[in-house]
Amino acid sequence: MGHRDWTSAPGRADSDRDLPSTIEHELPQLLALARRLTREEHDAQDAVQDALERAWRARHELRDPAASGGWLRSILARAVIDAHRRRADLTTADPQVLDLLIPDVEDAVTVMAAAEDDLALRAALRRLAPADRIALVLHDAEGWPASDVAELLDVGTEAAHKRIQRARTRLISALADPASPTLAPPAFACRDARAHAHNLLEGTLEETTRVEIQKHLDACPSCPAALQAAAGVLSGLHAEHGIIPVPEPLRARLDELVREAGEAP
Repeated sequence: MGHRDWTSAPGRADSDRDLPSTIEHELPQLLALARRLTREEHDAQDAVQDALERAWRARHELRDPAASGGWLRSILARAVIDAHRRRADLTTADPQVLDLLIPDVEDAVTVMAAAEDDLALRAALRRLAPADRIALVLHDAEGWPASDVAELLDVGTEAAHKRIQRARTRLISALADPASPTLAPPAFACRDARAHAHNLLEGTLEETTRVEIQKHLDACPSCPAALQAAAGVLSGLHAEHGIIPVPEPLRARLDELVREAGEAP
């Protein structure tokens, strides 16, 4: 017999009553994620409310209560994508090679500090194209594999991986110099090392290549700072959001779900 879903009879009414409390527990983090995925506060709140509605309608699909956090985040990501598709602003053109190279930075410590500042990080994320921002946040902050990002964006896995790399590069630039959209690409001698930098950061670089890249880093005056800044950006994306107050409209909608659950037969 297959695994019984969480909301199957005879415990359906109890499970319906459990789901709002589960959502309430996850709501601050859902809002924090939505603020990173979108440009405007009202878009973030609209996306969370849309996700609450979708989660409630699809509650019978959740088979494991322990997986509710990831399930809700997935629903939220799709709500954000659908909103962009309605606005027709979700461009998915393939990135160019130079767009993938981690840029030079003058002060790695400044970039790392900005990445740890949630307001500065969100401001930099808002400068990214929607598809780049969504791909980067879901992959680097939420831990989605590139294949899942690809499915969400309706592109191939390799295209999604390149988009993540470009977004990471542009985020570093935005944090390093908020007044400029991009920094200069690295010198020609550094480009081979920078071409492998993303895989080095992700821990997926083949050992022989890693040794060669390390030799370059040991002798290069600029690449170590660029890699240090990039590592700091990854750390900032992974950082906890802290306490996020939930706006009253979202709290009110959750209260409606609680009342609906209480009235369930």
